[in-house]
Amino acid sequence: MVSFRLSNKTASPSIKLLVDDPIVVNPGEAITLVCVTTGGEPAPSLTWVRSVGILPEKTVLNGGTLTIPAITSEDAGTYSCIANNNVGNPAKKSTNIIVRALKKGRFWITPDPYHKDDNIQIGREVKISCQVEAVPSEELTFSWFKNGRPLRSSERMVITQTDPDVSPGTTNLDIIDLKFTDFGTYTCVASLKGGGISDISIDVNISSSTGKEACFTSTLLQLHFSVAKLWLSLNAENHGDHAGKRGDVPAGPRSTADRRAEA
Repeated sequence: MVSFRLSNKTASPSIKLLVDDPIVVNPGEAITLVCVTTGGEPAPSLTWVRSVGILPEKTVLNGGTLTIPAITSEDAGTYSCIANNNVGNPAKKSTNIIVRALKKGRFWITPDPYHKDDNIQIGREVKISCQVEAVPSEELTFSWFKNGRPLRSSERMVITQTDPDVSPGTTNLDIIDLKFTDFGTYTCVASLKGGGISDISIDVNISSSTGKEACFTSTLLQLHFSVAKLWLSLNAENHGDHAGKRGDVPAGPRSTADRRAEA
C-alpha cells in the first residue's frame, strides 16, 4: 500500500557567510566568498550582488560560492549574498572586501624653504612631514632613517606618527635647534603591517648651500618607490634675527612647499 503525505509548510529563508568581515587581501590574490542556507522552505536560491556597480567581469559563481581569481583595488567594496524563496522577505548577508594599497607619497618642509622670508637656518626648528595614502589606514606604520640608520625619537629629534592638524597618513620629524651635524639624508619609509605591498620611501637631503635659494629635484625610482631630494638654504651668520620657537612653526603644509613625489 502506497501512501502520500501532502505538506503545505513554508518558511522564509535564512543564510550565513563562511567568511570574515571585513576581508583584507593583497592585490593579485584569489578570494572566495561562501554563502550557505540555514533554513527556508522551499529551498531558497542564492545570488551575489555588489553594493556599488556590477560584479567584476572575472567573477566565478558556483551556487553560493563567489570567487575572484586575481583581485584588484577596483574590486574592493561590499558584497552581499541574497537568499529568496518567495516566502517572506529575502535574507541578506554582507561582507566588505578591502584591498591593501600604498600610494601618493609626498613631503613638505616647515619653515617653507621656497619662501624668501622663511629661510631655514642653523639654530631653528625644522619639520619634515611625510604623507601617504594607505588602505587600510590602521595597518600603516612609518620608520625614519638618517643616512640609512634607524632614527629614534629624542629631545632634539621628535618623531610623531600621526598629526591631527593635517590629513591622515602623515608622520613628522621635528629637528630642534638645527646644527651642522644634522646635515644628511633623512628617509621616511611607509609600510603596511599586513605585508605584501612594496614600501614607499621618500628621501629628503639637508645640506649646506652656497646660494640663498633652495634647489629642488625629484627622481622617480623603482615602482612603488619615490625619492625627492631637497637642498635647503642654511644661513648660520644671522640666524639670531629669525630664531623661531617651537610654537611658531605652522602645523600644516605650506602651499608653496607642497612639492610632490608620487610613486
